Amino acid sequence: MKSAKSFSRGGIVVPYPVHHGSQSPIDNAFLPLNAYVALAQGENGQDARVVLTEGTEVREGQLIARGSGRGSVSVHSPIPGIVRRITRMRMHGGQERGVAVVSLAGSFSILGKRQERYLWKSLNKNDILHIIQEKGVVSAAHGQSLYDLFTENREAPVDALVVNMLEMDSYRRTEAEICRIRCADVADGVAISAKIMQPARVILAMDTDFSEALAQELLHILHEASLESEIMRFKRRYPQDMPALLMRAIGKRSVGTCMVLEPSALVTLHDAVVANKAHIEQYVYVGGRAVKHPAVLKARIGTPIGDLIEECGGFVGPPAKIVVNGPYSGQAADLDVPVTRTTRAILALHAEETNDAPRRACVRCGACRSACPENLDPHLIYKYIAAGRTDEAVAIGLNACIECGSCAWACWSRIPLTECFSAAKKGDSHA
Repeated sequence: MKSAKSFSRGGIVVPYPVHHGSQSPIDNAFLPLNAYVALAQGENGQDARVVLTEGTEVREGQLIARGSGRGSVSVHSPIPGIVRRITRMRMHGGQERGVAVVSLAGSFSILGKRQERYLWKSLNKNDILHIIQEKGVVSAAHGQSLYDLFTENREAPVDALVVNMLEMDSYRRTEAEICRIRCADVADGVAISAKIMQPARVILAMDTDFSEALAQELLHILHEASLESEIMRFKRRYPQDMPALLMRAIGKRSVGTCMVLEPSALVTLHDAVVANKAHIEQYVYVGGRAVKHPAVLKARIGTPIGDLIEECGGFVGPPAKIVVNGPYSGQAADLDVPVTRTTRAILALHAEETNDAPRRACVRCGACRSACPENLDPHLIYKYIAAGRTDEAVAIGLNACIECGSCAWACWSRIPLTECFSAAKKGDSHA
């Protein structure tokens, strides 16, 4: 085992509250009466092509829409039922997406059934890739199809497969819990990925608080599978878990010869290849001080986030803000927004957690620049954007911004820097 340095500058040290008190590390969420299944994954994903009509009865895991090229991912019904309508719906962050609305009805073919296990080691690489494509497996962290990730650099030699167990924001510890209860399946996911990519080594990236016993168990399983593996530990500093920063800390400047996957993606990959199961479930942390009983839930895709909050006991008081996917880089949402394959956390934040204050004029304190892990000058970029000089903002690094939210969190004047940069990169004239 060896330690790796964190990124050389920037980032923020954030508090890590106790995130859930459930007796079970991961609970199965109740099934939704109506599932709102997004036809596109990720912010820039393309809608899959719908293959059935409204009123069609569907089985659990049945194909609803087929991916039609890079950036488009096949979509399956998370519940047995009837496709009531194909429509459009506003998602977290405000973007409008196509959705298939499925009403619960009929019998289950997956839930509560003993699943047949396939002997995946007898499959060749192309067979495995076909399964991954058909089952619509998506990395929640990347927001990208694993099929696309595995095939975009198919001919290039892969130096390292990095298992990213780092969770550097204030709340989420989902990946560690997945490793704890599904350690063997995580290792299987690594072995399946390794069969496709043939990496020279496997790196287990974990923070200094990750269980040593669990780390050694995972290392032992990988050794038994003849996979050369090593552990690298990192001090907690947000946003170290972002792939580009992780690769930089490990020492690989080019991410083209490295593959970064989180445990949740690896177990979903395992389920697709070993159990022939489509990506219809998502591991989601539901918390924040406005939630009565924070917990990690395994929820069906398409479940309204309000249902998951209600399952955790509801609110203890009015939340100041509801955010999907983290307090620093996440996006505001309402209770009707559904869980997608890129939903990792749902936070109902108390006023004391939002770090909000009245917005004031910039005092040029330099805190935003000190917090930026990409060594940008957020203050100057913001000035150019506010003046309508976006080309000049791009010239000094706007497009290099990874939208981690560190600068906005550090800003004493409470200027929404990350929100402004994101809008400007999308061409929003109101940035």
